[in-house]
Amino acid sequence: MDKAKLKLEKGVKNRLALVCLAFTCGLSLLSARLVYLQVVVHEKYAEAAADHYRYREELPASRGMIVDLNGDLLARNRTVYSVVVDCVHIRDIGYSSAGVARKRGLQKREVRNRYSREEIFAQYVDHLSDTLSGILRRPKGELKRTLVDKERGEIVLDRDVDEDLAREYQDLMADNGIRGVYLRRGERRYYPSPLSLAHVIGYVQEVEEKNERGRTVKRLVGREGVEKVFDEVMTGTPGYRDVERDNRKQEIHAFRGEEQKPVDGKTIRLTINMGLQTKLEEVLDEAWERFTPEKIASVWMDPRTGEILAMASRPSFDLASRKGDRRHIAVSDQYEPGSTFKIVAAAGALNEGLVSPGTQIFCHNGLYEKDGIKLRDAGFYDHLSMEDVIMKSSNIGIYKLGLQLNRAPFHDYATRFGFGAPTGIELTSETGGALDSYRRWNPTDYSRIVMGYRVGVTPLQITNAYCVIANGGELLQPRILKSIESPDGRVLERTRPTAVRRVITERTARQMRQALLKVTGPGGTGTNAAIPGYDVCGKTGTAQKVIPGKGYASGRYVVSFAGFLPADDPELVGLVVVDDPRADGIKLYGGTIAAPIWKEFAIQATRLRGIPPADAEVHRLAEMEPDEVMLEGITD
Repeated sequence: MDKAKLKLEKGVKNRLALVCLAFTCGLSLLSARLVYLQVVVHEKYAEAAADHYRYREELPASRGMIVDLNGDLLARNRTVYSVVVDCVHIRDIGYSSAGVARKRGLQKREVRNRYSREEIFAQYVDHLSDTLSGILRRPKGELKRTLVDKERGEIVLDRDVDEDLAREYQDLMADNGIRGVYLRRGERRYYPSPLSLAHVIGYVQEVEEKNERGRTVKRLVGREGVEKVFDEVMTGTPGYRDVERDNRKQEIHAFRGEEQKPVDGKTIRLTINMGLQTKLEEVLDEAWERFTPEKIASVWMDPRTGEILAMASRPSFDLASRKGDRRHIAVSDQYEPGSTFKIVAAAGALNEGLVSPGTQIFCHNGLYEKDGIKLRDAGFYDHLSMEDVIMKSSNIGIYKLGLQLNRAPFHDYATRFGFGAPTGIELTSETGGALDSYRRWNPTDYSRIVMGYRVGVTPLQITNAYCVIANGGELLQPRILKSIESPDGRVLERTRPTAVRRVITERTARQMRQALLKVTGPGGTGTNAAIPGYDVCGKTGTAQKVIPGKGYASGRYVVSFAGFLPADDPELVGLVVVDDPRADGIKLYGGTIAAPIWKEFAIQATRLRGIPPADAEVHRLAEMEPDEVMLEGITD
């Protein structure tokens, strides 16, 4: 018996030892786990725990403004709010019972004792619907269904609420004990004049991105125009604020932590003068209605600086709704310029000393037929001086100037004038036009190219080329940026006139100005651009319209006028291009369609720019109302 008892006691002791060992090992493992959690990965889990009540709130930076030359606002960010319902919060018994208590004049405890949770929620939804339906302008029943149908997430009841209306929301919710409905701050791009300068300004798009903490935030990103080119400059640096929240996600203001204020984006000041821009758009709108063309474009520059003063095209689009045609025709669409391109051959021949302004050129009485080349003039011209070739826009005369210059030098002058390559202006969608290598030109091609056919140009390229003649022979870099400024108005960067290259000598430029002055004088093709009191230089252009894949369209034209004033010291260069105008009783020429449009704007531009007239006649003109100086009818 003793042996059996001893054996039993020994077995019990062994089992107890095993149990103790197991407990010891378990406790040791638990202790090791606790040491691991408290020492090794303490920071990780402490941060995870803190994330439940601590939050880094991003403080958005405002996108920089866009202003014109004189500081008139073109684009800025506007603070707006969204009215958002948290579906979980409005079902919270604390929030809902407080709202019902406010409505019924009871204590929260009384509401909870008197009604079930479901009844309290139903009454709170009624209270929300009654309170908000008026300001939201939504039927109470529809609003109630919206609030009941969704149990989690959030419901956006209103968007783009301005600050005045947001204050009305806040007061209304505070007075009626509404909780679980929030105003979420946001930014929207605001354009004071959404129909003006639309293609230049461009537009932004709201996109969602991940910030450094992996949270989704919304940003405004430039997509076209100045908004895109200077997107990085105008995009500010967001700030942040560390806050702590209770179990209902409400901020505990007493525990607000570190705060870094946002840095707003920089201001972009353009060279555009909105006084000029507004007048230009009015003139183009009138022409658009009158001639119903496929498109119109106009560019106006200061030839001394290369600054764009006004630029517009039709059709256009609305910056607010983004409805319309977003093509920036003035820099992106190429066309065959016709006779406005004749300055290349004329200036090149003068610059090379091949001709002088008075050199007589035989024009074959209006019909040239030689070596398979056939050319016609609008008149039966025998001999014309080089100046008169420009004045009469003789196709035969300009071709014979081109023959003297020859293909390779002509191509060189065309490229030196800026054709065949983008100008590099600070805008999106610019194209370089089309100018093939002279090695690909056959004799027929060359005869057409010197007249402005079989070459593609943009309105900006033509305007900049005429600036070369106006400023004394230099090709300047066109620019639309005047300066970059800090949000408080300090100039951080200012652009300067930049000469790309000298194209022709000052002497040649003077000779070309004299030839172009005759265009608007008696017997010239551009008399409809003449302005009393001012010496106007210019050139008409009329080219048959090309239909892609079909060739030249009979009876359809692209007409234009490029010009500048005053002739002796030009301050303003401009171009008007009208693609496929339609008019009854008016010949479709650059001199009859585009020149009067150019003149109408130029008259107003001289006033706004303060360009003095050469005689008193314009003083009388300046005192007249704009309607009085507009042409009643256009004659050839």
